[in-house]
Amino acid sequence: MNDIYSGCITSAESVLITLQSHEEVLNTLRSNPPLSSPDHKIPVLSISPQTIASLAATVRVTSTSTSIAKPPTLEDILVRVKAFALELGFSYVFDTTFSRHLALREHLKEFQERSDAARQKTESIATLPMLASACPGWVCYAEKTHAEMLPFISTTKSPQQIMGTLVKEWIGPKLGKKLVHSIYRV
Repeated sequence: MNDIYSGCITSAESVLITLQSHEEVLNTLRSNPPLSSPDHKIPVLSISPQTIASLAATVRVTSTSTSIAKPPTLEDILVRVKAFALELGFSYVFDTTFSRHLALREHLKEFQERSDAARQKTESIATLPMLASACPGWVCYAEKTHAEMLPFISTTKSPQQIMGTLVKEWIGPKLGKKLVHSIYRV
């Protein structure tokens, strides 16, 4: 890569992404000790609504061109993804729509706080406008290429980060685990 800023990620970050390749995920799932072992991890896959929609669009194109059957719904796609993920060795599959709603609520709360601070001329809270996204990678991109935007970026976690927190801190203890091992996010 000649220009380390030619895309959303740097070449160093692409190495980190490679460490989460499908081969690495499959190796991790295969090497997971049996359920009876105290070292057994509970692998969790979280999947975004955008990914489900993309899969649905792909399946709809192939299903309508090869058959006259009704194309699958988004729910059908999620059911298929869940069945496939469970077959691979994931214990749970979660759609991040719920965590996305939580993120949106937190973005609204943060925006209201920033607006109030701007009206009162309080300097302790970052200024307006407030920039936010559901993509966890865009903050990293902004840090690398547009540092001047950082004061405007929302401090709210991404839907994927919120889902990770819910899995690790809420679901994990309910399953008798201190930490649920979240190995891959789509």
